[in-house]
Amino acid sequence: MLALGVFWSGFIKDLVCLPRPLSPPLTRITMSGSAALEYGFPSTHSTNAVSVAAYFIYSVHSGQTNLDGHLHTLALVAGYWYAVSIVFGRLYCGMHGYFDVFIGSALGIILAALQIVYGPMFDIWIAEGGFNRVLITIGAILLSVRFHPEPADNCPCFDDSVSFAGVVMGIELGHWSFSKSPHSWPYPGPATVPFDLAELGWIKTILRIVLGVVIVFLWRAAMKPTLLRVLPPLFRWIEHVGLSLPRRFFTRARQVYLETLTEMVLIPTQPIPASAAIEERRQRHSTIQGNSCISNITSTPKETCGICGSAIRSRRS
Repeated sequence: MLALGVFWSGFIKDLVCLPRPLSPPLTRITMSGSAALEYGFPSTHSTNAVSVAAYFIYSVHSGQTNLDGHLHTLALVAGYWYAVSIVFGRLYCGMHGYFDVFIGSALGIILAALQIVYGPMFDIWIAEGGFNRVLITIGAILLSVRFHPEPADNCPCFDDSVSFAGVVMGIELGHWSFSKSPHSWPYPGPATVPFDLAELGWIKTILRIVLGVVIVFLWRAAMKPTLLRVLPPLFRWIEHVGLSLPRRFFTRARQVYLETLTEMVLIPTQPIPASAAIEERRQRHSTIQGNSCISNITSTPKETCGICGSAIRSRRS
């Protein structure tokens, strides 16, 4: 649901290319330099906040959270406060106008409704089918990335959309593979991770969370240098066979490769000690007239220049 929010809000941003509120006269409060490069319509923060809050409030009302009494009321208040605070915060920080957050919130409600109605059906469709369904899903995601509109300016929305598209492809592949394993539970949905707090206890539960976070960081530390080695040749091959995705503000893989080779081959421009004396002698000559050199130093007419080999005429100050 978050991936859909980032993708479709970014899709609309790059399609209509409406800027953020002008600053000045408005005073913009933000700590992100890249946020100023994005377009303003619609608000992605509003889309994601409202979609998450709407789905959470629906889960509380439908009894999926098993909360009663004050906890039920507190959960509803927290859900509404989460959405309102973020939407109002985007206005207060000067990052969006009223129309931006209104359309972003409406998009979030639509995505939450789609997740509530079709989300469980889609999960079952993936889990109970063969690998061909995963391939169909991945193909549909790649096609959506391919037809993402190209903005008038260098907007990072496409980068976010591609990142979330890759995350969703990995999630669907993992969802399908784990649903086939004997370790998954079929209830309340396919590919449910086994968990029972009463059986595990708090200590094992906390250790389980810490271990999962450590594995994520170790995986990231290992895969980042690996992908930096594997992906550039792959991208150059994709460009060679004509399957690259043309984007106006992106450098082609072949050009990046040539620039890297150029930086490796070129010798850094550092002063050579042996040339320092020669350069100093060159600077002693102010003008060259014909075959004679005029020097700022006092010399005899019989002297010859060590640089050009011509006779030196003295000039006394």
